Amino acid sequence: MAVERDEARFELIIGVHDLSEEPDARGDELQSWMPFSSAEPLLDTLVEMSRRSGARLRVTSDDAFRSDVELLAPWLVRQGIVGAFFVPTRFLGRPGRLSAGDLHALDALGMEIGVHGAGHLDWTAISEREFIDDVSEGRAALEGILGRPVDIVAPPFGRFDARILDHLFAMGFREVHTCRPGLALASVAIKPRNMLKTGNEAALRAVASRRGNWSDAARCRLRPLSVRLRTLAGVP
Repeated sequence: MAVERDEARFELIIGVHDLSEEPDARGDELQSWMPFSSAEPLLDTLVEMSRRSGARLRVTSDDAFRSDVELLAPWLVRQGIVGAFFVPTRFLGRPGRLSAGDLHALDALGMEIGVHGAGHLDWTAISEREFIDDVSEGRAALEGILGRPVDIVAPPFGRFDARILDHLFAMGFREVHTCRPGLALASVAIKPRNMLKTGNEAALRAVASRRGNWSDAARCRLRPLSVRLRTLAGVP
């Protein structure tokens, strides 16, 4: 019976970036770009697969691309899915990126807005003070725009370690979204995300086709210990 209770709480979390038909992404960002005309059929398939598996589908987007409000948000509304948008606040207002007004529009649709730092820095490669300042600046900017607390976060580049996690939880974040694949448990704060990008379609379908079991639940619950052991071993 314990496994059945876990299955009811499994989540399939998908992560996207720029979905514009002509990319706003530049440089290394292009590795995560997928035009919406290619992404939408796959997202539709994942909706159906998650319904069959019983996992709750969640869709997130990083880096504040304008496609979030122009393309992804309307699709989420049509599907009845609440999205989460992780915003590096210094990107707001840049060409091809969201504005403060766009965040208000997403918030009005019932979407979640999350911290992605201020300057999109690799938190594992900077000092503790710089990391805390980047998180605090990004969070304060979002809360100032939205007029409410912001308590979900995604480390830029998906890079984090035990030190980062300890600080984020001490700062009151209830969810930390990673870029490591797999099913998530609603009751566990560290969230694996399956990133949508060209060449990764088969891996996404494979995760979506699975019904969560005791091993998936154990993996989720042991993830904090796994992160701590990897940090002690110097493994990123």
